[in-house]
Amino acid sequence: MLNSGLQLKLKQQKILPILNTTTLSNDIDRLSKYLEKNRSIRYIEVTLRENESFDIALGLKKHFTKHDFGLGSVLKKEDFIKGQDHNFSFFVSPGIVNEILEINNFSYIPGAETVSEFIHLNKKGYKIIKFFPANLNGEEKKLQSIENILKDIKFIPTGGVNKDNINKYLDLKNVLCIGTSNFEKF
Repeated sequence: MLNSGLQLKLKQQKILPILNTTTLSNDIDRLSKYLEKNRSIRYIEVTLRENESFDIALGLKKHFTKHDFGLGSVLKKEDFIKGQDHNFSFFVSPGIVNEILEINNFSYIPGAETVSEFIHLNKKGYKIIKFFPANLNGEEKKLQSIENILKDIKFIPTGGVNKDNINKYLDLKNVLCIGTSNFEKF
């Protein structure tokens, strides 16, 4: 199970900012501006989409010492282990990465989009799941339709969350928080 302190903080902050890296200086500037206006944010996800992303994530951790960083777009076991070795707080994938599931480490948040995947992950002990891409898979209506069936799972909907639909997600009892790379718009 994902660390209870992390779960509580994500629930309180409502938004998990997802930073798709550019350059360290640009990303420091972008996050500084955002965090100045949003002091309740403690946890931030940095995606591993570019060759320099891991090094940028390390630089962000060193710069923002009062914040905790997770790695996103984790697609292979090696990236997960490398992130663990550098004390990242959590790890997120856009889908299920079986070789990471086998590690059975609950700082991992796998992604899924179908009820069958949700059930599979739940049986493996995962209670926090990234619902991705939410905008292409039934949005909040899908999560609402299963909230009384899969009662012990909390979701982090990501993909297509915006000002018009954020509260529809956050009002659901099975949503922990939302994830967004457009975090400055909130």
